[in-house]
Formats: sequence, C-alpha cells, structure tokens
Amino acid sequence: HFLYVSGIKAVESRNIQDDELESPDLGPALPPERLLLIIAPDPSSAALIRRGRRVADYLRAECLAVFVSKTGNLDDLAPGTREEVDRLLNFARALLIETRVLEGRDVAEAVVSYARLRGVTQIFVARGKPSTIRSWFASAEVQRIVSRAQDMQVTVVADRTVRRQ
Repeated sequence: HFLYVSGIKAVESRNIQDDELESPDLGPALPPERLLLIIAPDPSSAALIRRGRRVADYLRAECLAVFVSKTGNLDDLAPGTREEVDRLLNFARALLIETRVLEGRDVAEAVVSYARLRGVTQIFVARGKPSTIRSWFASAEVQRIVSRAQDMQVTVVADRTVRRQ
C-alpha cells in the first residue's frame, strides 16, 4: 500500500522478523558488533573514548568501557589517579557508553574474560607516548591482551596529541 502525503510518496513500514534477515543472495545476517574500550589513568584514554564512540556510532554497535582495579572499587589508586579515572569514566558515561570497574590483578585476563562474557567483537586499547618506562609496561600489557583475545579484533589507538613543553 502506498500513502501520499503532501506529494511525498511513503511506503508502509513493518518490523522485520529474525527469520527474514536471511537472504538467498546475502546469507545470514552478521552478529551485532560490540566494542570494549580499556581505560587507563592516562590522558590518551580520552582520545580512545572519543574514537571508540565514533566507531560504535558508525557500526551501530554497543560500546562498553572498563577500568581494571586490584580492589574493584578504585581504593588501590592514589588520589590523583583515582580522580583521573573517575573523570574518564564520567566522560564515557556522558557519551552514553556503559562503564564498569573490573576487579583483577591481571589486567589482560580480566579484560578478555569480561569481553567474552559480554560477547565483545572488538577491543580498543590506548598506546601512550613511547617516552616513559611506564609506556613500556603498558605496551607489554597490550601484547598480553592481543595474545589472549585472538578471537576478537584488537585495535591499538595511538595518542596523537601534541604535548606542550
């Protein structure tokens, strides 16, 4: 049925059932994408959150963000670090990203286990500036995530901000 409204042709809409998603030409529909952003107490995490939100919007995917704490409630962090993590989590929430603080001593294990539990298809992790020893440890952690999450796409997001001297 067609409906004419002010010279504009509108077509009747209806909901598509799951069994109608399969097409002889296209095959079964792909599973939905679900992105997981790994937040670190680092300024590069803000860029990671923005990039992850843009990619999720483009893919029409669900977007999740996590921070891994040894205690699960951020009590193990120094006050300045805790404020930075709170700020980043609030920034993610403001962009309508679901956030969680995971408890675990092994960041890679906690992140990949949570990702599998939630059906994550892509993991985004920030790579900070290569100028500090701290970034070397972060790089090793990224490698551990990549090796554990071989069934997921892992994207390492570089920090491209220019630091003032």
